[in-house]
Amino acid sequence: MYNCNLGKKEGKKFPKFKGRPDNRMIKGARFTGLTAALLIITASFAGAVEDRYRIVVEESFYVVKPENREKFLEIYREKLYPFWSEMQKLGIIADEYKLFTQRVHTLEPLWTYKTVVKFKNYESIDRWLDLRDEVYNKLFPEGGGYEKPRKELDLITEDHWDEFIREIPLNKKN
Repeated sequence: MYNCNLGKKEGKKFPKFKGRPDNRMIKGARFTGLTAALLIITASFAGAVEDRYRIVVEESFYVVKPENREKFLEIYREKLYPFWSEMQKLGIIADEYKLFTQRVHTLEPLWTYKTVVKFKNYESIDRWLDLRDEVYNKLFPEGGGYEKPRKELDLITEDHWDEFIREIPLNKKN
């Protein structure tokens, strides 16, 4: 006769476990646990490194006359920084939105301010384009969408250009 629960013949007894497990069992369990943890950590690190190279950085450069610089900063601080902070909360951008100015001006190209946005990937840029007016209007219900502050900036900006860049891994052959 077979016992359905065990798949063994009835009457055959399994040895009972008495006392504490021996050292071989403990060492085997530790080795298995450490190996599994190491594999998980290695896989997640490799994924994080690969994700790093998917990030798309948008650098926007602005040339602004001295008399318009305070207004430019006001628009960015009050209207655009809160918007981009919300985009970060939504997981669209990978890092905090940043604004820079040059310490020492170079001759070419001359710029006054640079903003930096790090999109997680190209799909995030598409998502941002789809959501930007909706998110902006939730933050600023007076309407006009994301283009409203952009138009204000255009009026006080002498020149503007964008550059989309990505990091290239140096430790790999492409």
